[in-house]
Amino acid sequence: MENEEFDVIIVGGGPIGSIASLLLSKKGLSVCLIEKNASPYPFPRGIALNGFTMGVIEELLGEKWPDFDYTTAIEVGYVLGKDRMNEPFGKMQPPVIEGEILDLDHYGFINWFNQPQLERLLRAKIEDDGGIEALYGHEALVLWEDEKNYITIQNNSTGDTKTLSSDYLIGADGGGSFVRKQMGSELKSLGKSIHFLIVDINAPRSALQPGKEFDAGGHQIIDPEGKRPTTFLLCEGKNHGTYKNTFRFEFALNKNDDHAKIQSPDSIKQLVSPYLVPDEIKIVRSTIYKFNSLISKDWRKGNMFTIGDATHQTSPFIGQGLNLGVRNTLNLVNKIDLVSKGVSEDRLLDRYQVECFPDSEFIIKQSLFMGGLLFNVKPHINLIRGIIHRLNGARGKPIDLFPAFVPETITIPNGFKPKKSSQKGYPMYNYKTEEGLPRSLRTFNPTKYRILCKESSGNVDSLVQEIPASIQPLVISLSDGKNGKKTSGMSLVSCQRDEDLKMHQKLFKGVDYVLMAPGYTMLGTYNRGQEKRMISDYISMFCLV
Repeated sequence: MENEEFDVIIVGGGPIGSIASLLLSKKGLSVCLIEKNASPYPFPRGIALNGFTMGVIEELLGEKWPDFDYTTAIEVGYVLGKDRMNEPFGKMQPPVIEGEILDLDHYGFINWFNQPQLERLLRAKIEDDGGIEALYGHEALVLWEDEKNYITIQNNSTGDTKTLSSDYLIGADGGGSFVRKQMGSELKSLGKSIHFLIVDINAPRSALQPGKEFDAGGHQIIDPEGKRPTTFLLCEGKNHGTYKNTFRFEFALNKNDDHAKIQSPDSIKQLVSPYLVPDEIKIVRSTIYKFNSLISKDWRKGNMFTIGDATHQTSPFIGQGLNLGVRNTLNLVNKIDLVSKGVSEDRLLDRYQVECFPDSEFIIKQSLFMGGLLFNVKPHINLIRGIIHRLNGARGKPIDLFPAFVPETITIPNGFKPKKSSQKGYPMYNYKTEEGLPRSLRTFNPTKYRILCKESSGNVDSLVQEIPASIQPLVISLSDGKNGKKTSGMSLVSCQRDEDLKMHQKLFKGVDYVLMAPGYTMLGTYNRGQEKRMISDYISMFCLV
């Protein structure tokens, strides 16, 4: 049917585009999802999801959530060579409450997942959603703006074309984004590109070489002697389904590597031989990825926007690419919803980039820093790592690198691109439900704005009730206690880690209230007696009509 009209058209039906379509449909908006591939890409690409993203996916999948296989990483170790895996240079591991590892009964600080399976589940959910028309196997040909956004698409099977229109159009179409190019937005480089050989292998646990045995988690092999930095992950789906007996390897490539030769079965077996018995492995797939560190200069043109890799691309060193895309998508969806319903003025949409750019830029740079520390094979970097390792004790005191998987909070001041963003740590707040299971604040109603209160929330509860329901935040009382006690209502406690207690004290130094957007963006801080001003500032952020 020619000239079908929708509230929103999304180009790109990977994880980010699919998540965006479901979020928008939950808001009551009509959505058309255009994806050039008729079926999901069959091999894993993204592999790491943080707790916040898991919370969003759980909300979206609903009854299909139990079908999602994932592996909660118990720890991630950073070692100075493939033969020293029992002597970690640094570690990331989840916090512990009363001897109980946080969130393992739910989901933890980082989780390995199978992207094809997630895409299949998201597609199934989209098919069940009456507010989404999914056009798989269709490709965008022409895009233009008039009073609405118009796009001509082609059915890749039949060659038939048709034109669609929408109030809003979103490009979720990856690094080579057709939509971004049509918007005329340029990419800014934040660091050099890096090539990696990605290998997924199926093998029994018994295939692990002596000294390489470890539970669900992973190792980053710095390997200064071989100059082949390596990521080594063990993935076992929670139901031992999709990921049973699956290993992921990521090998850094050198300039002189022959890309075709290094992907040969013999070469792969040689590369994995320090970790797995070569005769016991099955190579599921291998591919070479070019990881970029790029960010788009303009995220909006009129009512056209970009999200995910179409907006920003990051190196894989802290596993935040997909997670960053989800946070920013949620921000944009909230704003489109408010403007489309006449609650907010159109200028609210400009705040999408204002609020998300600093966080995105910071994460990309943080990933580059970690990559430089862990994967640099230059002699002076090796010397620094060795000195740090010796100072901390070769076997007893690895560096706590947990915050690398827990992005810092970014404070958004008035205006865009501040000379210096205020960055304060966001502690991993947790609570125990009445059933006794630990749960992270980041996974608790992840799509909601919230007001964090240092102590009692009594001074703001009545004021919040006067805020329009469409933008009403959660009000949550926080404690810096380390008892891990059960809580009720909106009262949460920080987890039992000294580092989180210090971050809590830093976050609330001199303040009593913190305004938080969904994800990790801090919108403002206030003291007692400033409750009315805080509420006024919060409401003004939404540019109400």
